[in-house]
Amino acid sequence: MLAEARAEVGTADAKASILLAALGVGFGALIAGLLAGDWEPADLEGLAEALWWIGAGFATASIVCAALAVWPRYVRSDASNGVHYWGHAATYKRLEDLACVLDSSSHEDGRQRTRHQLWALSKIVSRKYTFVRSAIVTAGVASAALFISVQI
Repeated sequence: MLAEARAEVGTADAKASILLAALGVGFGALIAGLLAGDWEPADLEGLAEALWWIGAGFATASIVCAALAVWPRYVRSDASNGVHYWGHAATYKRLEDLACVLDSSSHEDGRQRTRHQLWALSKIVSRKYTFVRSAIVTAGVASAALFISVQI
């Protein structure tokens, strides 16, 4: 299960990276059109302009969600219960301190370490997929709002 959780972190990151790139291209083209100066949202009237700004807000939210999905996460606060992964090892300022903690841990700690890693990685994967889904939904809403705004 731990190997599956590790692999799933990579899969979630890959999905989020592809989504972030696609959103960046799509919404980057929209921004480029605005910067060209041939058109601006104020050219739209009433509801159309409101929809455009709503779409722009959702577009921004979708990019933020995709970026949060690929943002590196690790917890360094619970190293006092033992070194369970690299984030805990990084909390020690000196190699000697880390070596002392590792040398004093029992061999029975291996099962606890595996459980801790599985728990932590599972939470990370769940969070990443929540952000990926949120990015997809908000991008869909943004696309619909932007499309409708220029059609009415």
